[in-house]
Amino acid sequence: MELLALLTNRDDIIPEVKTALKKYTVYPLKTQEEFEDLHTNIPINLLLIDSGSHRLSHLGDLLGKMDNDTVILITPEKLDRFAIGNLPPGIFDCVHIQEVRAELLAVTERALDKQRLKNLMTLLKPSKDNFIVSEADNEDGLYAGQQPGYRQMRFEGFPLKDGFGEGKSLQKKALVNFAKMLTVSFDMRKLFNHFMDSVAEIIHVSKMSVMLKDKDGFYIKTHYGLDPYIADNLRLKKDSALVIWLARTGRIRHKPLSPGDTASVNINKEMELLQCSFSFPLLHKGKLIGIFNIDNKITEEPFYREELEIIYVLCNYLAAAVKDIDLYHQIRYQKEFTKNILSSMTSGVIAIDKDEKITVFNQQAGVILDMNPAEMIGCDLRSLPSPLGDLLYETMTTGTTYRRYEAEILEKKLPIGINSYRLLDEGQSPAGAGIVFSDLSDFKGLEEQKRRVERLETMNDLMAKIAHEVRNPMTSIYTYTQLLHDKYKDEELNNFYTTAVFQAIHKLDSLIDKLVIFSSKPEYNLNKENLNSIIDESADYIKKTLPESHKFSKQNFDIKVFVHADRKLLAKAICYLIFNAIDLTPKGAFIYLGANNMSDDGAYAEILIRYNGVELSDKERQDMLKPLVNIDNLGSELNIPISRKIIEEHNGSLDLKSGQGANSFVIRLPVIDRVEELNGSRSITYKGGDN
Repeated sequence: MELLALLTNRDDIIPEVKTALKKYTVYPLKTQEEFEDLHTNIPINLLLIDSGSHRLSHLGDLLGKMDNDTVILITPEKLDRFAIGNLPPGIFDCVHIQEVRAELLAVTERALDKQRLKNLMTLLKPSKDNFIVSEADNEDGLYAGQQPGYRQMRFEGFPLKDGFGEGKSLQKKALVNFAKMLTVSFDMRKLFNHFMDSVAEIIHVSKMSVMLKDKDGFYIKTHYGLDPYIADNLRLKKDSALVIWLARTGRIRHKPLSPGDTASVNINKEMELLQCSFSFPLLHKGKLIGIFNIDNKITEEPFYREELEIIYVLCNYLAAAVKDIDLYHQIRYQKEFTKNILSSMTSGVIAIDKDEKITVFNQQAGVILDMNPAEMIGCDLRSLPSPLGDLLYETMTTGTTYRRYEAEILEKKLPIGINSYRLLDEGQSPAGAGIVFSDLSDFKGLEEQKRRVERLETMNDLMAKIAHEVRNPMTSIYTYTQLLHDKYKDEELNNFYTTAVFQAIHKLDSLIDKLVIFSSKPEYNLNKENLNSIIDESADYIKKTLPESHKFSKQNFDIKVFVHADRKLLAKAICYLIFNAIDLTPKGAFIYLGANNMSDDGAYAEILIRYNGVELSDKERQDMLKPLVNIDNLGSELNIPISRKIIEEHNGSLDLKSGQGANSFVIRLPVIDRVEELNGSRSITYKGGDN
């Protein structure tokens, strides 16, 4: 674990350097004094200097104090070999500011590799300063922390004392503080505050920190006396020397005074960065979940063995408390997650325990059964409406499960679909039962609607076949009647044929035509058609059949509006609506057919059929869209439904509006093209009887 310092006054360089060296901890500093203050307390592996904001001529004293190859310059311009050769020995290399992202990482790693090589060479030299270890232990300078017995180590120049004046008082104080620690509920922040306070009352040290494990390694969770930036950015990897040693031994580690191997050197460096003299493992079920670090006492007195033992024990209890809080929050999260799932389900969920008490009753179950979920929790299963309680009891006691089982809530005649499950404990014994059920009312309604549609389709097919069967002999009847009319010259008989027989045949033929269109889907011959032409064609037909007592007016669009339509069927739909208006209006009524509006985006065009008359209520307008309301007027009753069917199959819509003494049919059709006309719109009025 290496710590790098960056000396710069420019904020734009900091993110560039951190991005290039994201695998390292980079501490940005603005002044030389800040660096010297930091370097006094924490060992810095490399110093990066932005020479654009800090001139080398002003840093002579600092560079003279730095070890060889511990400085990298970030320069605003590239230096030649001669300039690089004249740099102070503390400077390892230079990187141009524009090449920071590309080259800084490689230069930094070369500098650190060179430092590691120097450290290794130093270790190979014999040292008389190595500490002495008692025969009771085979570890180098390590304090045993294994329970129940502890072994005392002797460190050269660092005595551990066996007794302390206020031992019992100290133990009592530690136990009191530990009791406080256990009463902080499940608040992690309060737990660490009490732990730090407990340690502070036992030993007065200048610095403390607690590290916890996450997926990337160990981070500082809480601390006292550390630089906030260091605390926020310092991490120990899972394969760091200190972590490996603590996980392997589970014992207290004292910072080596004179490291004798590579592992001890790395441990020493890591403990210097953490600014600690002792590191305690936080163990839970034999696994390292954290590290507690303390520095020397502020009085510079040596530690008593009992002090370290008590702190070690407290660390183990802290580890257990941390895992308990983690487990609590995990269970709480799972409970909230399950609760949210149950509350958002569209199905009802009910569960009982082995005492036949309701333990789960979600919101949707309350909606379906019209019960209060809060009041149902803890109630006996017999409080559930039949057959829910019976199914739950049977599933729990016999193991019988139901899948897609349909039943009925007898009290409400409510159809429901049920799935039941047996709940087992760790010993695979019955621990309860649960059911998931849904309200099938809508589903049953859809099934009934589907059956009605199927019956209606069958009726339509039958009507179409009957219409065809009737139409075939109708042609023969009409031809034979015409022959009789031509053969006999009796005026009274001819009037009968003209006024009665021919009109009846024509009426029956028109009804058959409507039944065929209504009961079957006609073959549409869709083409690009001008709406004005369709309006004209409809008006021409109405003109021939308009009663003498009525007046009729039509008006075209002032532009050519094109739609994708079957010209004849769409004109027939318009005529049927006008016929309906004629049937509903008294003598002297005025009927209007013409262009109404274009939508704002020009995507739709509207045709309006308006006639004077008594305003219709909402129910009357809805009834007009229904077929076969009055079977005695079957011919006219089919006009509006047939028109609506044709218009909707042109991707349009038909609406009925009423107001200000008039009623209107509004036809809305999608437009595929439009062209401006030179002559504009034309309005023409007809009177019944005009040809």
